[in-house]
Amino acid sequence: MSAQTFAIRIARLQSSLAQRLDDPSVVIEPYREGIDSWVDLVHRANRADAIVRSAKIELRPTRYEGLVDYGKVIEKEVVVSRLFRQHNLPTPEVIAWRHSRDPESEPSWMLMEFVPHVTVEKLSAECQRELGSFARRIHAIKPSGDDLDQLGSVSSWHEWIRQRILTRVAAAERYMPASPREHVDRLLRSALSTRPDYHDSLLHLDLREPNLAIRDDRIIAIFDLANALVGDPYLELGRIRGCGLLTPEFLAGYGEPVRNLERNQPALDAYELDLTALLVVVSREETDDDFLHRAMIRRTTYLLERLERNIQ
Repeated sequence: MSAQTFAIRIARLQSSLAQRLDDPSVVIEPYREGIDSWVDLVHRANRADAIVRSAKIELRPTRYEGLVDYGKVIEKEVVVSRLFRQHNLPTPEVIAWRHSRDPESEPSWMLMEFVPHVTVEKLSAECQRELGSFARRIHAIKPSGDDLDQLGSVSSWHEWIRQRILTRVAAAERYMPASPREHVDRLLRSALSTRPDYHDSLLHLDLREPNLAIRDDRIIAIFDLANALVGDPYLELGRIRGCGLLTPEFLAGYGEPVRNLERNQPALDAYELDLTALLVVVSREETDDDFLHRAMIRRTTYLLERLERNIQ
């Protein structure tokens, strides 16, 4: 992004916040950059500093998830943040938000409490146990009514998640050996049949180090609620395993016996594919991370092969 384009972005965002908050003292300071969003500091007279996330691309077509509408993602995050806070789960307060109807002149954004913290590369054993406890508390939340509609209620969980995993595996096959769709579908049907077909638990689906604020060896905030949905808690556990965090310490905090994981290994493998196949594509098309790309190809291949061995 050129300096001029960057300055225009900051000016547009600052103008939007000043207007929506009715506060001409708003000043935007660049802070961090995500894959699909900008993260900036917001200074206001006589107010605590805050963080604003805004869209890089409002409507982003993807091969693994269709069209992603950043404004709708924000609307979902607002709901999840409220549910977290109602259940005493640590997440930044949403101060204000805007789903833009005219992205050419004004971006979609979400203004949140600023939580100063240290980002760690590896969680301590204590933080892993605490993460497990938080995950169990998240899964105990059962959204209903308008909240459930906002989070994507589905009548048949097996059908919905199977189609999502199939789409992601198909997208990944641009970069790795392909398997017939009918064959992968059969493996997924068999693996998921070990799990109930209806699930009403809230899932975060990105519980890993970059999305956790750590202070004094405690998790003080959980960030990035964009992936949240209502579904099977084992989808979350599969993702956590894919991130290397399904440790004995995590499971002690979560309260899940290892024997349950062993009994549900085919379902966990199928659910982990939802992450690994996605990262095969994202690591090449969005981040250009060759190490991650190759690792996810190997893991996706391994999971498909293990599903085939276990479901013969």
